[in-house]
Amino acid sequence: MSGPSWLTGILAAVMIATAAYCASRLVIARAQRRAAGRDVDLIHTVMGVAMAGMLVSWLNPLPDRVWAVMFGAGAGWFGWQAWRSRQAGRVPAAARRAGRPPHPHHVPHLVMCGAMVYMLLAAGAVAAVASGTHPGMAVGGPPAAGRFPLLALVLAVFMVGYVMWQADRLPALARAATGRPGASVPVASLAFSTTPGGGLASQPAAATPDPPASPDLPASPALRVLSPRLAACCQIAMAVTMGYMLILML
Repeated sequence: MSGPSWLTGILAAVMIATAAYCASRLVIARAQRRAAGRDVDLIHTVMGVAMAGMLVSWLNPLPDRVWAVMFGAGAGWFGWQAWRSRQAGRVPAAARRAGRPPHPHHVPHLVMCGAMVYMLLAAGAVAAVASGTHPGMAVGGPPAAGRFPLLALVLAVFMVGYVMWQADRLPALARAATGRPGASVPVASLAFSTTPGGGLASQPAAATPDPPASPDLPASPALRVLSPRLAACCQIAMAVTMGYMLILML
């Protein structure tokens, strides 16, 4: 990958931090016996390490083809999950009102896994041309090495749209985290007594105490790591980095 070294280093550090965060989500979810979303956290952990290695070569612990096989398997998994979700056919009304589906959004993860396979194989082909191991491909230069710039452009546009969609969801995720769809105003109750003339006179009753406000985040520090907003921010960071890497391949 080319580009400003300072920006590459920052993005690689962000990807390492993202991978560490997703790994912590896996550990906490296992301790809390929560099975939902483990596949997403697992693929994001692997993806963060792989992208950091693509940005800074000495951070890469595995060959590109090994990573490509892993993300190919991830694409197959999320493709199957997306097909199962489509077969399910409907989302419960309670989940729609809460602003969250009963299952993760599998199609974006499918596309991101496919984008990783594309970038890893294309980068490997370009490296092979540069090293002279594929002399037959060297005539055409890097574009002939299987980079398919149009595909990179389509995937980059998808990442931009995915970032915008996730950013638009953040307020809804914040409201879902508090458990309060809107602020409520307490109304003072009135007690009524009979006057000597037979009428009704209103008297202020004792004020009903306001219900305790729900915290913005779960009380347990461990559960705060599982916040949907943090997960969405993690996915935004990954999509931004992936979009930048795809643009460099145009």
